[in-house]
Amino acid sequence: MCAHYLGLSDEEVDRLVERLSGERPERPPEEPESRPAETAAPQYEQRELDYPQSSQSSERPRGERQLIDVYPKAVSPVIVPTFDTAVGVTALAPGALERADLAWGYGTQWNPQPIFNTRIESADKPIWRASMEHDRCVIACRRFYESSGTETRVSERTGRVIKQQYLFAIPDMPIMFIGGIRRGDEYSMVTTRANAAMAPVHPRMPLILHPTELTTWLGPAYMRLADRSAVPLVACKAG
Repeated sequence: MCAHYLGLSDEEVDRLVERLSGERPERPPEEPESRPAETAAPQYEQRELDYPQSSQSSERPRGERQLIDVYPKAVSPVIVPTFDTAVGVTALAPGALERADLAWGYGTQWNPQPIFNTRIESADKPIWRASMEHDRCVIACRRFYESSGTETRVSERTGRVIKQQYLFAIPDMPIMFIGGIRRGDEYSMVTTRANAAMAPVHPRMPLILHPTELTTWLGPAYMRLADRSAVPLVACKAG
């Protein structure tokens, strides 16, 4: 299960929300082009996900990106709709999205640890049902980590045998979108069956979304996005 990703800053997510909802115009295309329909397999290209390029903080050199490690229980910026996802919208207009600072993981009375991953196949379970129907959201990140179920290594810090971690990314993609759900001030990352790139490390993977699929994820037909076999993930050993 995914329990670590590289997130974005509040201001980066604010700019992302503006661009996704049409509040800030994108750079004009060099030539006319047609975007893939949601019913077709999306083509993952850098220009599709190229927002924002970098943080514009005066304390950071221009072009240098913030690397923010996010773990369960951490409060992080999440993109949330201002509409009921049981109804959805046909397009993301200005005001349709906003940033919310939420804690990663649903708290329960029976478990001291938060539940931070949600199987899309478990959408009808009582703990998830209302969130999956009415409060789906989007997690913006740069990369995510996953521990191998079988491979181990010796920790350089402690000398103990630990699980080998892998860092996953999409080639040439500065930002990755992952489906999530919200309950009050908490959120959980939605997962699905691993594709061929992910399966050697773990049988599950985050529900990675193409920008053209965001309205589908935030609408009533979201289950058709459960198959993520076309997502071109690449992995490298971490640590």
